[in-house]
Amino acid sequence: MTALASVTLLLRILPFRTVMRLAASSAWPADDEPAPGRTTHPLATSVGAAVNRAAARLPWHSSCLRRALAGRFMLLRRGFPSSVVFGVAKRAGQIHAHAWLVAGGGIVCGGRDRAGFTPIAVLREQKPTDA
Repeated sequence: MTALASVTLLLRILPFRTVMRLAASSAWPADDEPAPGRTTHPLATSVGAAVNRAAARLPWHSSCLRRALAGRFMLLRRGFPSSVVFGVAKRAGQIHAHAWLVAGGGIVCGGRDRAGFTPIAVLREQKPTDA
């Protein structure tokens, strides 16, 4: 619950770019992002369940972005790599956005609603340079 509340506060008081820097990552096009199923990794699964349980108990709506970032921060704190995927979809002439968290070889949270969204960017650890 603390991670979701913290992310909510950060998104309200800081510029989005600053929150992304706090996530200790960089964003780049999602041209190589796979479309995995649910994660089976025990740590990633427990973080996803904790985020979803906390979101259900909070008195405000926890958007997909808040959930993905909260899970990301929880995994980062444990030294576990993860990616936040940003997607868009056009429906009835309007652009809609969605975010979901990927770790441990699969989706941690937000993936159930990703159908129809095209990934446009991925936030994760620094992309390795070609050396």
